Amino acid sequence: MIFLSPGANVSIGGSNCSWSMESDRGALLGDYAGLALLLLDGKRNPCGNPVLFQSPQPWMEWSGGPEKAFCRISLDSLPQGCEKVLIVAYVYAAAGPVSELGSVHLIVNERIEHKHSLSGFGESAIVLGELYIRNSEWKFRALAEGSAYGLSALGRRLGCDIDDSHPNDGTQRTEATKSETATGTGFAVSPVHIMTCAHVIDRMSAISIASFEGRYRAEPVVVDERNDIALLRVDGAKPLFPVTFREGKGCELGETVVALGYPLSGLAGRGLHVTKGGVSALFGIRDDSSLLQFTAAIQPGSSGSPLFDSSGLVVGLVKSSMADAQSMNFAVKAALVLAFLDASGTGALRKVASTQRSTTEIARDAQASLWRIEASAF
Repeated sequence: MIFLSPGANVSIGGSNCSWSMESDRGALLGDYAGLALLLLDGKRNPCGNPVLFQSPQPWMEWSGGPEKAFCRISLDSLPQGCEKVLIVAYVYAAAGPVSELGSVHLIVNERIEHKHSLSGFGESAIVLGELYIRNSEWKFRALAEGSAYGLSALGRRLGCDIDDSHPNDGTQRTEATKSETATGTGFAVSPVHIMTCAHVIDRMSAISIASFEGRYRAEPVVVDERNDIALLRVDGAKPLFPVTFREGKGCELGETVVALGYPLSGLAGRGLHVTKGGVSALFGIRDDSSLLQFTAAIQPGSSGSPLFDSSGLVVGLVKSSMADAQSMNFAVKAALVLAFLDASGTGALRKVASTQRSTTEIARDAQASLWRIEASAF
């Protein structure tokens, strides 16, 4: 048996692949959680429809049940252009963490083993591995890449729509699905308005903001799901301290940026986190001109964070990261955010970049504008 740790890879020795997965709490598989195969081409674009647990295709079949799932794949019969297959475990409707599965045990072709503990994972989906072709040879790479907001959010990042709801419309979910909550980051854009990402509050009915200044209820005012932007109005709080956006020319390649947010709330501490990096590209996936790429580290809960330039001005709204790529993070450009705010009737502060400031100064002055978003579906 060949034992792989996350990131390691090995040839599978042919074009036929069979794999199995079981967990410490196998009874949850098929009820609380499912499995999915995501097909991608060489440029990481979707290549064929996602395949969900127990829904076979001509080139593959599922077998087994809640205790242990089996899958057989004929790699030569994949849709034309497919060069990569992601193996994903996910919680239906992102209704809880994958950590409920305990440890997962993946065996490929009866000779490759990948065992990983999900203890502490707050994410609702995890990419356990990938089958990919390199130099006409199919290989398997072990992974442990999480997606905080589930399979559906992972699909959106890759450019495909996935319905991650329970196949029985939730009628047989376990008790674990009752904790339908989400956390993220928001920042003040007016004395009464907070901005965050739309996916942070998606399907949530109770929303609040919190910091060391207190805790207040918030309600959505305008939500742009396509660009993943949401504007919230805060009730009962003292006037908020809005951030200032950068006016004029956008970011340049290699420019220094700082991300401030509340990642992994409750696990990494409830205080503000600061990371620093650079602008690595001026377009998102498939040349999406609404996004920029940056390298400052982000984690689940960072969604909705402001991205600052070295003058302490906001140049983007932190959106997501690429699940199985290193330091490939995305933010909605400030120009689009400002257009959204103008259309919403919310005047945002603007200023031309000038004096360079230290990261410490930027974090200190921006802290009063930053809030942790806490949302629940009940």
